[in-house]
Amino acid sequence: MKRLMAVAVFVSGPAAWADEVFLRGGGSIHGEVIQRTASSIVMEVGPGRMTLPMSRIDRIVTATSDISIYRERAARLASSDVTGWLTLARWAEGRDLLTQARDAYEHVIAIDPENAAANTELGRVRHAGRWVTLAESYRARGYVPFEGGWVTPEERGVALADRAAEARAREMTAEAEARAREAEARARTAEADAQRAEAEAQVANGGGIPYPYVYAGAGPYGGYGGYGGYGGYGEYGGYGGYGGYGGYGGVYGPDTHGRRTHGHGDRPIIVIAPAPRPTRDEAGVAAARRTARSRRNR
Repeated sequence: MKRLMAVAVFVSGPAAWADEVFLRGGGSIHGEVIQRTASSIVMEVGPGRMTLPMSRIDRIVTATSDISIYRERAARLASSDVTGWLTLARWAEGRDLLTQARDAYEHVIAIDPENAAANTELGRVRHAGRWVTLAESYRARGYVPFEGGWVTPEERGVALADRAAEARAREMTAEAEARAREAEARARTAEADAQRAEAEAQVANGGGIPYPYVYAGAGPYGGYGGYGGYGGYGEYGGYGGYGGYGGYGGVYGPDTHGRRTHGHGDRPIIVIAPAPRPTRDEAGVAAARRTARSRRNR
């Protein structure tokens, strides 16, 4: 029913009850004490019964209660008195005795199943010539429960299909993004492999080592070998390696006279690190040194 389906608030309620129980720490509960022991009490309140431990109770004040009045009036009514029970139900409802009001309305329906007032207060509706619950009326009309309401099976199917489509779209988007990331990673790997292969091919063909790769031999003076294209200069090849020019630190390959450089050139070639391009001053210094060595060898 409309009002009887609500939950009553009974702590510090305004109704006139038989007993008022004052709690330690403040507040009170109105109702009727129907059972008492050394450790607890049982109270009858509007929505039902509750048990309170004596350790929470400060004192109990007894007075005339609405629930006592309800019981007295119900005891005096004849079982077949529809009007009397309807009146009692409405009286109990007005005093927030919701449990007792429901009991009275249900008593009316038990003796008069077609009573409109009692059925309406209990939340029932008329369907196909009889009183049924609201849920029964929806089911009878083909509705199904869905997320706290009632919809047709078609509406429920459409809603579920829409949700499934949205979930699939999100999944496909995530998969596409993952594939794109994988493709980018493969492209970067392929590019790096191609650069390594190109560098190795140029070294194998004696064509020098492309910038920015720096190859240096394991000569005794370190391996500052640089751009490979300069080769080495005879017996003095092993002393090279200033700033990475021309493979002085053990890089070997044809020099300008068609000879292989020495300087421990038979040792393994090792990739050290990318080297910067030489500045104009550095290139000049290197050229001057090569010229001086060439004069000494004459």
